[in-house]
Formats: sequence, C-alpha cells, structure tokens
Amino acid sequence: MKRNVNLLTKLLVLASLSASLASCQGSNNQVILYMSTEEEKITYIYDALKKKFPNYDIVTQYTDTGTLLSKLQGEGKNTQCDIFYDLEGANAEILLANNSDLFADLSYLDFSIYDSSVMNPDRKDYRYACNVKDDCAIIVNKKVLSDKNLPIPSTYDDLLKPEYKGLIVMPNPKTSGTGYSFYNGVVSLRGEDEAMKYFKSLNDNIVEYTTSGSAPLKLIQRGEAGIGVAQLFEIVSFSNEDSNLQPVYLSEGLSYNIFNMGMINGHETREAVKNVFDYLFTELNPELVPHFFGEKAYKNQAACAVANYPTDIKEIEMKNLFNPTKKNELLDKWVY
Repeated sequence: MKRNVNLLTKLLVLASLSASLASCQGSNNQVILYMSTEEEKITYIYDALKKKFPNYDIVTQYTDTGTLLSKLQGEGKNTQCDIFYDLEGANAEILLANNSDLFADLSYLDFSIYDSSVMNPDRKDYRYACNVKDDCAIIVNKKVLSDKNLPIPSTYDDLLKPEYKGLIVMPNPKTSGTGYSFYNGVVSLRGEDEAMKYFKSLNDNIVEYTTSGSAPLKLIQRGEAGIGVAQLFEIVSFSNEDSNLQPVYLSEGLSYNIFNMGMINGHETREAVKNVFDYLFTELNPELVPHFFGEKAYKNQAACAVANYPTDIKEIEMKNLFNPTKKNELLDKWVY
C-alpha cells in the first residue's frame, strides 16, 4: 500500500512537471500585444503576424488610450504585455518618468527610416518607436445639416455657433488620443487661456463626449449627430463608403498626434517577442502605414492606398506632443 502511494505521488509529480514544461513552452511562443488602435488595423497586424509566425501564439488585446496608460502604470514590468502599440508620445514619457527602464532598449534598430517629424527631439535614447502620425479632422453628415438648413463649418470658430447646439460629438481627451489631439491642437493654436475659453463655449454644442476616437464616426453615420471630431484616416474611409458623409479640413489646420510601439523591458529576451517586434518595426508597420494613412511617418513612405486621401494637408504647429507634465496639466483642466 505504501509503495502504491509513493508511486502515485511520483506519477503526480511527473504529471505536474510535464504540465509545467508544456506551459513554459507555450508561454515562450506566446506574444501578447496591448493595442490602442482601430479594429481594422488590429486585424491587419494579427493576420500578418500569424502568417509570418504560424507557430507563435499571437494574442492581441484592445484597450483605449487612457486604459493602456493606466494598465502599464499599474502592472509595470510584471505586465502580461510583451509589445505595446499605439501608445501616445506624452503617455510614453509619463510611463518612463515613473519607471525609466520600463521599456526595452531599441537602439539596435535602424531609426534613420523615420521622418524627423515623428521623433521626440528631447529623447536621446530609443525606448519606443513611432508606429503612426495621425491627423485629426472633422466629419459631417450632410443630410443632418441640410435638414436643419445649416452650412458646413469651415473654421474652428464656426463650431461655436449656436445653431450647432446639440449636433457635435467629440472624443474625451482623458480617454482618447484623438480627443487629446484635438484639445492640444486648439491649445497649440490659441494658447492655453484662450483654448480653455474655446472649449467652454464648444461644450454648449456638444451632444456627447465619447470614450474612444472611433465612436463619433458611428454616431455621425447613424445621423445621431451632425458634426464629429475623429481620426482623418477613418473619416476618409467612412466618407468613401457613404455619400452622406464628408470630411472637413478646418482652415487653420489639422491637429495630430504621434503614436508609438515598443517592448516591455525583459520581455525582449524571449525569442518570439523579439522576432515579432523586429518584424513589426522593419517590415510590417512600414507596409501598414500607407495602407491606411497619408500622413508621413517614414522617409521613403509609399503613396497612400486610400482613395481621396488629401495630399496637401495643412497641419497645426503642434506643441508638447511628448511633454508629460503639460499633458497632465491640460487633462487636469478638462472638466467636461
């Protein structure tokens, strides 16, 4: 009897060890990406990674901009995340200010592929890399405005007109990178004090502040609002598919933001994680950008594949794109 118990114990131990080894093996081949980008881009990246690395367990987890920041703040290096994608520049600096080696060193990669406009001029090391420069514009539902005998706005001040009361939808800057881009764009244009007055007036016309940057497009498409703040690439795509929708490029220029990718420090020692990121950096993302965007991120970027994408975009001279202190100050002042 005693020998049977010992044998059973040994079998259980061996089974446990085998399970642990299998788990470790699966873990070594698993790569988890935290992504704050749109569904179509997540699908594009996932499909390409599965084709390139069929033996890897690729896991993509969507989270909005604000949640991505808070998750990485709370989890630190113990996070399940191996690779982050679409992390705002200022948010990257907020994270590094609190944990300077949270992100893996990427200096072994060739950053000369980038256009200088997407690089942080104040950062001397390479802890993150641009994945996209993303402009923010206005979309209108022409039928909604026409039914109310309202003109299409053409300037930032037009959006303050009382006839647009209850017709405008905007992403919340505290949760959406698109919302913060629009907010910071007006600050860059007018200065902080005048921008606060602007948004106090604009608030009278807002029907909803959405959590994500994509949500306004769906409200505009359904006719639940007439004017929306959204990402340019989505605005162009939606307008190409629906004749009631029209992009509007306000005369003062478009705001923009820089979104970034990188690895969590220590995770790059796993071959699967490093292989996936290196492919994402050198091949996949340079291919993805012109597939969806016209904004220039790379020196030798291919022509945009999206029909009707504007080629002569006027942009605001954006300030504090990578300034964590200023971003926190601006978000503290956002009360809507």
